[in-house]
Amino acid sequence: MDFFTLILDRAQIHKKFEWLNSAQVRFYSFVADERLSLPELNALVEAASPEEKRATIRGAAKKILDGWESVEVRNVEANHIFRFGDTGRILYRSQAIPQYLDWIMLVIENDDDVRNLGGNIDKVLPDSRADSLAANIMTLAAVAATPQTAAAIAVAKALIRGITFLLKNNENDQLGLVEQSFVRELHYPDGKRTRAAVPDLTGNMWYDYTIFGTGEL
Repeated sequence: MDFFTLILDRAQIHKKFEWLNSAQVRFYSFVADERLSLPELNALVEAASPEEKRATIRGAAKKILDGWESVEVRNVEANHIFRFGDTGRILYRSQAIPQYLDWIMLVIENDDDVRNLGGNIDKVLPDSRADSLAANIMTLAAVAATPQTAAAIAVAKALIRGITFLLKNNENDQLGLVEQSFVRELHYPDGKRTRAAVPDLTGNMWYDYTIFGTGEL
């Protein structure tokens, strides 16, 4: 049977971590391929007023937040290595090998301020950010080869920026950030790819991951 997986094998936060004492850390991961559907894109095109567009954008954002893979690890101390068992943590699985894959992962200190991100969507995406995102998505809808996927990735990245802003205002730490894009022909032509000690975008974390797929190559 054909299948495809993206696995987070290990991670370590190696800076800005000395102050943590039995902290709770949460990994939020979002993965999209070219088959992702975002029906809200059609509603956004048809929306007439700024209020309708903002409501549509925030509804899409909540839907994407609901689809994020979330892992909480408690009692984390300095130089902790997140191993996720001996098999790693599956972040994405499919019954076919995708042609394109986008992966976004946010690692944060977990507390009451971030447990209900969906309930704080107006703070994560205030009017100005929602308006800018709506305009960006309208442009993507006209030019992107896969507009549904492009729109979903745009929303996910806007969520990352909004959550990061919210964390800074609440004096919480963003501990790690991953944004990776894969093309099958370049990065996993045989359905397989393994990398270790990959630095994240903050320079604060490294991570190991595995891509493994079988089927028609």
